[in-house]
Amino acid sequence: MSDTQNPPAGWTLSHFKAVCADVGSWTWGTVQGAFNEKASITQIIVDAVIGMIPLVGDATAVRDLIAVVFGLADDEEKRNSTWHWVLLVVLLFALIPVFGGVVKGVGRIIVKVAGEAVHMAAAARVAHMVEGAKEIIEFLNRIGVKDAEKWLLKLRIGDHTGPLLEKFAHLMVTLDNILIKTGNKISGVAPKLAERVKDLRKSLAEVAKKGKEMIPNAVKEFDQKLREIQAYIRSGGETTSRLAMHEVATGQKLATRAEERRLIEDGVLPARNSRGGFNQNPDADLAEIAKYYKPVPGFPDLTHAPDPITKKYNSVAAYAGKMVNRELKDGEEVFRFFGPSRTTHGVPVDEAGSGGVWWGVGPPPKTAKEWREQAAVLDSFNGDGFYVSAKVVGKTRPKAVVGTVSEQFGKKIPGQHLGGGATQAFFLLDPGFKKMLNKAGQDFANGIQQSKIFDPITGLEFTFFKTGWTDANGIWGYLHAPGITTTQTARVGSREQAAKHNEQVVIHP
Repeated sequence: MSDTQNPPAGWTLSHFKAVCADVGSWTWGTVQGAFNEKASITQIIVDAVIGMIPLVGDATAVRDLIAVVFGLADDEEKRNSTWHWVLLVVLLFALIPVFGGVVKGVGRIIVKVAGEAVHMAAAARVAHMVEGAKEIIEFLNRIGVKDAEKWLLKLRIGDHTGPLLEKFAHLMVTLDNILIKTGNKISGVAPKLAERVKDLRKSLAEVAKKGKEMIPNAVKEFDQKLREIQAYIRSGGETTSRLAMHEVATGQKLATRAEERRLIEDGVLPARNSRGGFNQNPDADLAEIAKYYKPVPGFPDLTHAPDPITKKYNSVAAYAGKMVNRELKDGEEVFRFFGPSRTTHGVPVDEAGSGGVWWGVGPPPKTAKEWREQAAVLDSFNGDGFYVSAKVVGKTRPKAVVGTVSEQFGKKIPGQHLGGGATQAFFLLDPGFKKMLNKAGQDFANGIQQSKIFDPITGLEFTFFKTGWTDANGIWGYLHAPGITTTQTARVGSREQAAKHNEQVVIHP
């Protein structure tokens, strides 16, 4: 085998030896590799980006692998430690072009966070792991991974055991070949060093043998730590996207980590549960409700009138996480779906009018699936067919309660569960204008074209549209459909069903 074949990445032997010399006396096992326990997250991210490049030219990846491998060779205790093999597994991903570099970056953060969390109390550990999940998402966003959370949630380290074992075997053969040639060249001039190289080859042979046993175990351990991070993302762990959701819903930007930490610890951010939905806010105890919502004079009071039968504050439960009293902004868009009465799965569904108190915030959803699932509009709340869009254009602005939509469960039509996560606003229209808007919506549904309608009290300008959807009713959110779907359309009546507490909401962009 030629010199250019022996070293990794097509290097010449002299180039490889120069790299080894650059990192220190690597044959003595004194190399300081990537796993400096005091390495900062920033250092890890920079190193991980370098590691995204295939091994060609990546002296950092070579240095780190040498450091860890020879650390295992020199210390039997390390060879028997699964955690030290986890470190090696993380670095072996650097040998897989592009994809492996990304996993290496994720793995470096997981190793650091998990190692620090071991000695923490339970509460502190949770907060630290939440921060780790956020760091990983930030890293993935920073290097341009699209849908970072989705990518991370799909990652399974165990799927790569075979390729990792192959890369490890190739690395060990490469190092052994280098040591053989080095030992042959120095045996006549430096016999003691040649003997050290010979001993090192024996130790590396032990590492190679042990790796067949330990790498699969290390992969399982690495995968378990990854799943812990994934669990925080699925079940309420704070991430970039959830902070973005909070900012869209409330209009409040988070300038500091301290503010983010406070929102996490106070539990006021929308929290996703194991069902995939967003938890409803408390609906009975005003003291508990106060953690999420406090009425403000001049804004609607969602605790003013509880349900007359259950005595619960259903409007508060329609939100997930912090609810904010704020004026809608100039140019901000809201909208509301409406449509005629109908029958869905054999259950009558009342007409929904174009005027009301529940509105979406932002552009309308593009599909019926988005509308039903993310806006959590149950089939029993509302059919579809039309929507009215409004934009703030006047000097006055609606005073609204804004927040994230919570999950909803079907009662009148059992078996439907919609997760929520969109943004909704509750605000009041003047009764006279509301009646006029309802009438305009009815006329539009009956084929009478409507011009834009301006409300000087709220500063909103309203425009009517037809959805054109054919799959909005009786389909989305059912594990098993309750029966044969029957849908019939009637003319829009002269009244609006106003008793529903969460009938119209929207998808945020």
